[in-house]
Amino acid sequence: LIARMAVLRSLIAPALALCAALGLLRAALAPAFAGSSAQPAIRGSHMARASTIYEVMVTNPSVGARTRLNINEKTTVDEIITKARKEMDFEMSFLDGDWYLYEIEDETKPLSGEMGQYNLRPWGPEGMELHLLYQPKV
Repeated sequence: LIARMAVLRSLIAPALALCAALGLLRAALAPAFAGSSAQPAIRGSHMARASTIYEVMVTNPSVGARTRLNINEKTTVDEIITKARKEMDFEMSFLDGDWYLYEIEDETKPLSGEMGQYNLRPWGPEGMELHLLYQPKV
């Protein structure tokens, strides 16, 4: 029994060394970063140029929930409300309707229509922040 344990104990160190060597070999042969291989071109000369993408911050000030969304000039206010509600987990059916979107600087006039009519700007210190408010009619 003691001889058997000694044999098993003497096999543990080489087995661990073999596993470590295989792990290092695998890591050395794998690409260094995900996506390091060449990516196919997504824009060909025959494709039209996409519109400018803007990042906006959407905040629900009553609970402090926030999300960042990428939009363009053609994105509608209803699309932003739908996406922001989903990202903030406000998708309960009893909360449907009565959602309004405002620019943070002026919460007296709800936004409507396409976002291209508003002062879209790249995200940064002066970027666009929108408030998403639930205002049920009484």
